[in-house]
Amino acid sequence: MGYDIPAIVAETGAILLGSYIAVDGYYPRRRIRIVTHIHEDHTRGLAQSIRESDFIAATPLTLDLLEALGKRVPPAKKLEMPYGVRVRIEDDIVELRKANHIPGAAEVIVELRNGLQVGYTGDFKLPGTEILKGLDVLVIDATYGLEEHIRPWQDEMEYILSDIVREGLIHGPVHLYAYNGKVEEVMLILRRFDIDAPFIVSRRVYNTTKVLCKHGYCINDVYIARSKAAEEAQQYGYYVQFHHYSSWWSRRRQYRGTHILLTGWELREPYRQISPNEWIVSFSDHADFRQLVNYVEEAKPRLLIVDAYRGGRSAYYFASYVSKRLGIEALAMP
Repeated sequence: MGYDIPAIVAETGAILLGSYIAVDGYYPRRRIRIVTHIHEDHTRGLAQSIRESDFIAATPLTLDLLEALGKRVPPAKKLEMPYGVRVRIEDDIVELRKANHIPGAAEVIVELRNGLQVGYTGDFKLPGTEILKGLDVLVIDATYGLEEHIRPWQDEMEYILSDIVREGLIHGPVHLYAYNGKVEEVMLILRRFDIDAPFIVSRRVYNTTKVLCKHGYCINDVYIARSKAAEEAQQYGYYVQFHHYSSWWSRRRQYRGTHILLTGWELREPYRQISPNEWIVSFSDHADFRQLVNYVEEAKPRLLIVDAYRGGRSAYYFASYVSKRLGIEALAMP
């Protein structure tokens, strides 16, 4: 492929697909800003995009979650794109595909006026993410793009986490520490595995759970921390309270019970008990190195671009690995 590349990762973090579309970052003079999901590193510059772009596009769930987080898109600029619906932008055709990351997350595929097809995975893990096959250019997330970034137990972690929480509840409350977005996913998992304890959450998370319910992901018995309803639910010591990841170091000694930190950077073993009531659990919404390789092997793009804005040195290593080991032209950007 020549190097008038129709998909790039800009210095702002925006994924530029063709001439009209910027994904997950601000870029001037782009008619459409697509948001693949609500995580902060994919919504930077959104206010500026709202001012300058014609439309802000995302799945209906992601648009509602943005509003719940105070990132309101004016109705006149809101472009709802359910999975699989093709939308024409000038002479390009845009479509969102389902990504297994957090509820509402999407991949993006664009068919350009000259017939080339370009796409972006956004954040994802396997299984559950549709693989974008045979594209001319594919931009991929590679947060865990080094060979040592392997979690062979990843498929079992929902069972393992649920068992640790269930055991902790026998002895009292359980406190879970995770990033926003991951919290909601874990709440859904625990309910699916019949953990029936009340959930105590921040107002922010409470608002997002209400949006999830509107879209069919209902979570029952959720209460805002320090509210009267939460205090009543907590009086018997049988509850799960969710905290932001950053408060693990500063606040966990303030609460009695079992404490569980969820992190994708635990790569030595599926979980570690670091004290009688403290656990570090390997849990990630991102593909590990094996899954990244599997995705690229099946996708077989003519050119792979690895997102180095979010992936850093992992992106450069993964691009080199793909070129040398898989025989697919690859480079990291920016």
